[in-house]
Amino acid sequence: MLTVLSSTCLMFAACALLYQADARRSAVAGVRGSQQMRYGMRTASVSLLVLTLFMVAALQGWELGIPVWLGLFSFAFVAGLYLSSQKPEWHLPSALAAAGIGGVLGIGALLS
Repeated sequence: MLTVLSSTCLMFAACALLYQADARRSAVAGVRGSQQMRYGMRTASVSLLVLTLFMVAALQGWELGIPVWLGLFSFAFVAGLYLSSQKPEWHLPSALAAAGIGGVLGIGALLS
């Protein structure tokens, strides 16, 4: 259960990083002007998504892990897009909170 919760939180953070990496949508002015920061955010997002894929696949096996991962990814992405369209000012802080919670839960899942 901890793996699923941590993966969902980390996927939400990854989706928010992808969203914020766009020069037109970013809530941070420094990101809008820096191609290197946008590239770094995209790289971190892809790294988080690959990490969560391996976390879920290790829990369920590859045959069941990939569909479960796709379902969690869809949920996290839709939740992120909904939040960014309704309350854009909450999108980045909620992603940072989700990354922190996901990291703590992920460490707990690895230790148990």
